[in-house]
Amino acid sequence: MEPLFWILEQTDGVIQMDIHHPEGDVFIHSVQTLHCAFRETYDTDLILAAMLHDVGKIGESKGHEQIAVEMLDCHCSPKTLWLIENHMRVWYFILGEMHKLSKVKEMAGHPWLSELIHLARLDKISRNPRRKIVYDRENIVDRLNKCVNEYFGRGNSRGQ
Repeated sequence: MEPLFWILEQTDGVIQMDIHHPEGDVFIHSVQTLHCAFRETYDTDLILAAMLHDVGKIGESKGHEQIAVEMLDCHCSPKTLWLIENHMRVWYFILGEMHKLSKVKEMAGHPWLSELIHLARLDKISRNPRRKIVYDRENIVDRLNKCVNEYFGRGNSRGQ
């Protein structure tokens, strides 16, 4: 987990446009998104995607999804990476702006589409300029361990 926390912490102070992110920098947004994910799911891939979806903005805002995937490639599962890579693209699908039928069918039939839509929702609701969340690594690790126990301890029947 150490590399993931290190990467996340590099987002502290990375400014975002107020119109899209009134809550502040990438770090604040990411911690808010993580907190919302903990409230709504035990799926650790989705939780890690919520925590790390914008870390690519360390490099550049445009194309940050691909930058994040490159940064996290050897630290995250294929599912987490796919969720991060597609967390902006899903809006083209939802809003009807994805025009190539083969791309629409690919997205519509993807086995992780429901988690991707959930991530998009978490991303949108985590933009509260008044919500202050304490960042505590130990607490995050404890909560992740509890999620793993819940998610896998029940035969994966309660994944969400």
